[in-house]
Formats: sequence, C-alpha cells, structure tokens
Amino acid sequence: MQVTNDRRGKKTKDKKPLYILLAFLIFFCFFIFLITRPSAQSKALKELETSFNKKDVEMVWYKYKSELYQDEEFLLETRKKLSKLNLSEDDLKECKEWLPPAPSSVNLIVVPDLSRRVKDPVSNPNQIANDIFVLKSIWTSFVERTKLKQNSHDRLIIDVTDIDQARGQFALVADRLQFDLSDHKGKSNRLFFTKDKDVQFERNIKEMYALAEVNPLGADYRLYVRRYLANHLKKSTLFENYINKVIFITDGYLEAENKPHDTKIYGYEPELFRAVNMGNILQVITGKGLNIPKENIDLADTEVLICEVNERKSGKGYHFEILRTYWQDWMERMNIKKFEFIAREQANELTGKRIKEFILK
Repeated sequence: MQVTNDRRGKKTKDKKPLYILLAFLIFFCFFIFLITRPSAQSKALKELETSFNKKDVEMVWYKYKSELYQDEEFLLETRKKLSKLNLSEDDLKECKEWLPPAPSSVNLIVVPDLSRRVKDPVSNPNQIANDIFVLKSIWTSFVERTKLKQNSHDRLIIDVTDIDQARGQFALVADRLQFDLSDHKGKSNRLFFTKDKDVQFERNIKEMYALAEVNPLGADYRLYVRRYLANHLKKSTLFENYINKVIFITDGYLEAENKPHDTKIYGYEPELFRAVNMGNILQVITGKGLNIPKENIDLADTEVLICEVNERKSGKGYHFEILRTYWQDWMERMNIKKFEFIAREQANELTGKRIKEFILK
C-alpha cells in the first residue's frame, strides 16, 4: 500500500513542471492578447478616419467619450477631422457645444486717444501722466492674466487711430508695443515676461506720448473701427477660443480733426440736457437723427471698455450721460458682447481696479 502511494506521489511530482509550464503558457498567451488587442484609442482613431461628415464624427465622439474624454490625441484628431470638413459657421458652433472647451487666450487691443486732449490743461489736466498710469495698469493686468500659462496665444497690442499717426515715428513705436505669445512655445509664459519687457513697454509708451505732445492729431475712432479694428480681432476656432477685449483711452468726445463731430452735443444742448433729466437721451438722439453711423463690423465676440471719459466744463453734470448714450448705442448696433464706459476717476487707483477687473474677467 505504501509502495502505491509512493508511486502516485512520484507521478504527481513528475507532472508538476508540466503544470507550471502550462500555467506560464496560458499567462503568456493572455499577455500577448492584451498587448495586441486594439485599444479604445486606436479603434476610435480608426473610426475617425472613416468618418465623412459632422454627424459621423459626433457619433464617434459620444461612443468613446466616457473612455477617452481626457485623451489629448483623440481630442486633437477629432478637432482636426472636423476642421477638414469645411463646415459652416453654424455647424462649427454646434460642434463647440459638444466638444470640450478649447484653450482660451485673450486678445487685448488698446487704442489711446493721442489728440489734443493730451495737452489740454483746462479740461484734461495731467492727462499724459493719467494715460501712462492707465497703460501700466493694463500691462500689469495682462501679465497677471497670462504669466502662468504655457503655449498660449495671448496678445496685447497698443495701436493708434489716425492715418498720419500710423506712419513714421508713431508706427515704429507702436510696432514695439505688440506682445504676442503665440511664438513662445514649450516654455512657461513667465520666461516671456522679463524685466526687459517691462522696461520696453514703459519706455515706448512714454516715447509715444512725447511724440503726441509735440504733434497731437485728432483721434478718428470711427475710421479706426471701420478700417482697422476687424484686422486685429481674432476669431475663435475648434483649437483655440479667443476673448477679444478692446480698451479705448479717450475723453469720450468723437471729434476727429477737420471732420464733423460724431458725438453731436453743441447746438443741441437744451434738448439733450433736458433729456438727461428726463432719462430719454437715446430717444432724443434717434429722433433728431444724430446717432453715430453703424460700421460694417460684427462685435458679437468683443468686449469694449471706454476709460478716462472726462466732461468739459461747459457740460459738467450732463455730457457724461450723453456721451455714454452715443457710444453705447453705436456699439450695440454692432452687436457688442460687453460694453463699459467709465469716467476719469479722482483717484487713479480706482481706474486701475476697474481695468484689472475688465481684463481678468
């Protein structure tokens, strides 16, 4: 009996290596199956290749969304596929509703009024110092908003309104006041905002105002909006969401050199002053046909801030409301997304705070 048990034990021991080998083969085959099995990503990318319209791409997205929502390659290839389909604006808008939000970049355009207001000691005392403070506040807020990003498309440009200013020395200075982070790739934006950049900004805005003090020209904002602004606005895509923000630094009076006034007040004071008290300024302006003509530009994706608005002594208590109505009516007829109109504050710090809120929101 003992011999039989010994034989059985010996046979079991003899088969043990076979069991180990079999287990190893099963494990190895399973491992090969796992590494050769098509992944969700590879299947999704293959299905994207054979998608021929927006609906096909959308179906692939929703099919794999739960697994690949944070897969950067899948998301990028989905955006690429949609961009190749030559979709209409409405179609693109629909796609943006189901795609994750694209990275956002601010496109900040600043247009100071370098007209005679900068050297009017009666209506605008210390205006150059005020404007330079405003521009420094804009720079500081722009840096704060963008410095922690990487591979962003944020941009700040300081532009001029007048054709004559856009040539010669003014143009050279304005060219040095354009800061585009699109080419700053693979590095933190902190490395872009060096001390040298701060010095460059401050030196050039001071040079710009020194030129304006010697040769001030009328600020033709109507011409600027009609001819130049559209070229500076950025359009959002499937890959990048642009937030267009425009800051006009002006006393609020649209009175270009040697041209009829667009903010018509003089000659209409009794009716307009009465309208301020009655609260029907726009009705009076429209009834008399005084509205600023609409320009052929769509500002639906644009936010505008008018700052440093300053009433002249002849219109204290009345002009601010009238000017705001003119500007707001003009902007709203061009579908403005957001509009703010702020007076020249007694304390610069209050203006700086409003500017910071506008840029950081």
